[in-house]
Amino acid sequence: MISMQRVIYSITALMLFLASCSKVLDTTPENAVSDEDPIFDKTSAETALRGVYRQLGSAGYYGETYVTLGYFPSGDIKNLTTGGAANLVNVNFRADDVTFNSAWSAIYIAINRANHVITKVPEVQDPLLTDPLRNQYIGEAKFIRALAYFDLARAWGGVQLILEPTISLQQRQVIKRSSLQETYAQVLKDLEDAEGLLPDGANRIRATKRTVWALRARLHLYRQEWALAEEYATKLISLTADYKLLKPFSSWFVNDVTATQESIFELQFSAINTSAIRAQMQHPVNGGTYRYAPNDRFVQLLNDPAVSGGRKALIGSVTQGGTTLWFGNLYYRKNATDPAYIFRIAEMYLIRAEARAQQNNLSVVSGALYDLKQIRDRAELESSTAVTKEEILLAIENERRLEFAFEAHRWFDLARTERAKAVLEALDPATKVEPHELLFPIPITQLQLDTSLDPNPGYSGK
Repeated sequence: MISMQRVIYSITALMLFLASCSKVLDTTPENAVSDEDPIFDKTSAETALRGVYRQLGSAGYYGETYVTLGYFPSGDIKNLTTGGAANLVNVNFRADDVTFNSAWSAIYIAINRANHVITKVPEVQDPLLTDPLRNQYIGEAKFIRALAYFDLARAWGGVQLILEPTISLQQRQVIKRSSLQETYAQVLKDLEDAEGLLPDGANRIRATKRTVWALRARLHLYRQEWALAEEYATKLISLTADYKLLKPFSSWFVNDVTATQESIFELQFSAINTSAIRAQMQHPVNGGTYRYAPNDRFVQLLNDPAVSGGRKALIGSVTQGGTTLWFGNLYYRKNATDPAYIFRIAEMYLIRAEARAQQNNLSVVSGALYDLKQIRDRAELESSTAVTKEEILLAIENERRLEFAFEAHRWFDLARTERAKAVLEALDPATKVEPHELLFPIPITQLQLDTSLDPNPGYSGK
């Protein structure tokens, strides 16, 4: 058996109904769809695509778990419970940690749903499903599959590339893990296909050509393809009528306005489909459960106006019994409908800054220091004093730490640059980062289900 068995069990448990919806997909996808239900006309194709988006925002993926994997091991978070998060915060990664299995399973379910759309929509015979719509739906599914495989790759390395839909255990395939480069190559192929199928335009809750450009900028950064990373980041930065760094810093998340110009792509939630991540982070006075929080060191950093500037808004506090308790404040809305931000224009500036620095374009007029200045100016900070390439790269790393404090970046930044050990052990000598921990362990549940799935080196096997 392969690890898709776990996915199929999850699909059976999570998707017991097909919600119908006849209107065109012009809002946030809201309805789950069973992977066993047929796609036979325009309406069922739309509903299936909604199911792909819905899974992208599930609690195991960008709705909570995968995002927390990006900042739990950042050196900036403290655990307030006795649960498994303590091991993640301490960079003590274990293959039996259910957090890893939750994220892994959720991502593969998203891939399986995307595979159904990619495979079945081309066969639909319905005059209402015009060729432009058909291409758009396939392109959106290919973009989401690309994002899912990218997220697997940066977390676990090369993974099993499953490109056909799976409905039953009898359909299971024996698939070995691909290499990291092969996995990234599949991501690129899906993105190239998607770009040719998708419309242009600023749609912050649906994939378009521009969403593809954002993921390509990030993918090329991870692959150290600096010129391409710069090129695709520039495509978005140049669209100033649609994407802007907003002032004050908090204005892009502390409001009830959806899809601000800061956002390139986000996942929206509603009163009946709330954001799972908010409750864990917010204090009970704001309706949260307060299971983890920024540690004292990070609170001090965010409260330092010379370092953080307006990014202090990313944390909030309450005082109880004379003690001040700090919490993450990115997920701000008390009705838990905060979006999950996947791509923001700030990331494009910082990707371009890093890519330019790596190409030795350090200019304050048209190089890395220019992009860094835009980010710091928006945060109400003076220009960076960095001069050399090494100083500028470190300054960019530090800006990313603050800018994306509670988004899925910090750990992956430290892992891709192989700086996790140096940075985290300097912050806390009690933290030990072993070389193999730059990749997460393949979940033990998956290894037990799948005899063809190999563990990552350094972790216990099956």
